[in-house]
Amino acid sequence: MTFGRRFDRRILALALPAAGSSLVPVVHRMVDMAWVRELGTEAVAALGVATISVWLFVAIAWALVMGLTALVGRYVGARRLDAAGYVASQGVRWGAAIGIACAAIGYGIAPWVFHLAGAEDAVRDLGVTYTRIYWSGGALVLIHVAGDAIFRGHGDTRTPFKIGILSLLLNAVIDPLLIRGFDPILPAMGVAGASAATLVAEAVAVVLYLRALLRRGYLRSARPPDAALRFDGRTRLGTPRWLGLDTAVFRRIAKIGSPTFATSVLFNLILLEMMKIAGRADGPAAQAGLTIGHTGEGVAFVLCLGWSAAAASLVGRCMGAGQIVAAERAAWRAAWQCGALNLVLAVIMLVFADELAWIWAKEVGAHAHAASYYRIVAFCLVPQAIEIVLDGAFGGAGMTVPPMVVGVTLAVARVPLAWWVVFDLGWGVEGIWIVIAATAALRGVLIGYWFSRGTWKTRSV
Repeated sequence: MTFGRRFDRRILALALPAAGSSLVPVVHRMVDMAWVRELGTEAVAALGVATISVWLFVAIAWALVMGLTALVGRYVGARRLDAAGYVASQGVRWGAAIGIACAAIGYGIAPWVFHLAGAEDAVRDLGVTYTRIYWSGGALVLIHVAGDAIFRGHGDTRTPFKIGILSLLLNAVIDPLLIRGFDPILPAMGVAGASAATLVAEAVAVVLYLRALLRRGYLRSARPPDAALRFDGRTRLGTPRWLGLDTAVFRRIAKIGSPTFATSVLFNLILLEMMKIAGRADGPAAQAGLTIGHTGEGVAFVLCLGWSAAAASLVGRCMGAGQIVAAERAAWRAAWQCGALNLVLAVIMLVFADELAWIWAKEVGAHAHAASYYRIVAFCLVPQAIEIVLDGAFGGAGMTVPPMVVGVTLAVARVPLAWWVVFDLGWGVEGIWIVIAATAALRGVLIGYWFSRGTWKTRSV
């Protein structure tokens, strides 16, 4: 019992600040939307379409977080702090390099994103500039998430939370100044001002991250001996070359994070397909219901990321210290803690489905669809919590293929299943919600079974 309570305290100490950090980007977008809304419907539409381009950054960021957290955590657990610092330094360098490359890519694809979305000329003109500005700061975004991952690997989620809150407050102050202007000093930038304000806040966050990392000695540019970097004969080793970048470290990060990247991209594409099916079933009202429902459910998802981060950190450090039994117990206790939290959220979603739907719904049709979404999806929140947390545990062990296999398979299955139940079986829009809930619940069951098999216990990073 003492062991369990000790882990419960450690999990909560990691999970709560990490959950807060995960909520910060969501609130960032809410702040942007609140100010942009004053500019009219076209401005809001431009911001919405531009957000699609941000999804790729989210996928890249999650890949970097998963890979870097696992590697740093493993070295910290093994008390190889020189190796942890070197890998952390390489993570920051690679984040900057990838971000700079993405800046050039983003400039070119910005108009294509709006063309793909079928946006009108006025919407495109407003949104393309926003997209290009955001992508131009890709290095800042990825250095930010690299810093977050490094602190997680050391078992510290409070520092990222504090920096995230400061960044959020700064963004809230700068947003109206850049969007609306401050004559005669600052001209009004409109929608583009929201993107610029985000990057200013990111720049400040990066300075704070680097300062904290250097002060604590978590970044070390000098490469340690091979013996410090090698866990076993399968460990990739290399040396810094062009711009001080070590391709072997990048490959190790990418090996862990690339399945997460692929899964994130696919999930967003599948969501667009589900949106298309909803539109065929009952037009804009159904699409609005899916958007509202997904937004509300997203709160539970984001909170689960806190416990996922805790599981990743604890599993990585326990495995680095050779404490495999402790790693397994920590993962399961984090999963059950998060499952209990989601049980409470599920009850709230069931009881107050109508009230929650009215927060965003402005018409009866959209409200009805959103309320039914909440009632149906509430039943998958507990297994979904277990899935998300064990995804993090797998990541902490450096094994991200199982979550990818399960996630991709069931995500792809959603599209034909939704078409079948909606149009062939005649279940209507609620059939889409049932497919979403059923596949989410099944993901939790399958990930739980796969994790219990213990194949992750011998994973080399």
